Amino acid sequence: MMLSFQVVNSGQAIQIACDQHGLATLIGALEKLRSTADHIHLRTPSNGGRELSEQTPWGDEAIGEVIITTGGD
Repeated sequence: MMLSFQVVNSGQAIQIACDQHGLATLIGALEKLRSTADHIHLRTPSNGGRELSEQTPWGDEAIGEVIITTGGD
């Protein structure tokens, strides 16, 4: 599975890289957030999770934890 987040463009953008399984993981997390929670955590294995990849497809270090928070209705 591949799902990684990386800060690019001198901190001005976030690049998300994923394969089909990673895309399904991200969509599932967003659906869960929509229906049951006010925030979710996506983490790499080294950060106690299993949702994110440790590296990008290009071999760069990826972000270890992504927190997605809803702002309410």
